[in-house]
Amino acid sequence: MYKDTHSNCANLCTEIINNTDLKDLKKSFIEILTHDLKTPILAQIRVLDMLVDGKFGEMNAEQAEMLQLTLESCNYMYTMVATLISTYKFDIEDIDLNYSHFNIIKIIEDTINLTKDYLTENNIKVVIIPEIKNPIVAGDAVRLKKVIQTLFFNSINSAFKNSIMKIYLSEFDNNLSVKFESRSGYISSEKIRKMFQFHTCPTKKYDKIGTGIGLYLVNKIIEKHRGRIIAESSITQTNVLGFEIPKEAIDKFYYENCV
Repeated sequence: MYKDTHSNCANLCTEIINNTDLKDLKKSFIEILTHDLKTPILAQIRVLDMLVDGKFGEMNAEQAEMLQLTLESCNYMYTMVATLISTYKFDIEDIDLNYSHFNIIKIIEDTINLTKDYLTENNIKVVIIPEIKNPIVAGDAVRLKKVIQTLFFNSINSAFKNSIMKIYLSEFDNNLSVKFESRSGYISSEKIRKMFQFHTCPTKKYDKIGTGIGLYLVNKIIEKHRGRIIAESSITQTNVLGFEIPKEAIDKFYYENCV
């Protein structure tokens, strides 16, 4: 399997040199990512899950810890590959959004619950400030959940310990705004601009989502919703990440994609 993977990658590099059709190359790259990376990683995760759950017998503490770290590593890699595939699809395909009505506060609360241990460990408190009449909005719930998780994870990853994160929800002119305000180091305007460009960025822990590919995809999803990304930093060490989208999609656009 590894020999075939290396061969596929080598063939792709050769095509890049000899072929100028970048769209076809990107499609080939997606196929390689999906079949040669994503599928095997998913199989590894399933086996590791069973091992960690003791399905094949008990383990000592050291063995359990090593398996858990390996599982976290595989989950991190799977997330990165899945994000990369989604990003390339947004670039080369006309992606249709799957519109529905959903409770955006519920998605935010579920996202916060995913990080309880990290928040407790770093003594970061999260406060939701809903300045909206109704939490029900129209959009692609699955993709906007990805947006919310990525922006929230990036915000808490850089937030100071023993600080408070405020999540503001507001509406004006039929637009919905979601902002994650955290206490963290100042970010220059140039660095903010680069945060949403396509590149990878290493992280210190596998359970953290770094900037780069994730934020680039976030920007693409919000643009597809006909909205805009919000990214601000103050020298008072207050940073804001968020987005603004129409609370109700344009009628024709909505009903053509409504489920």
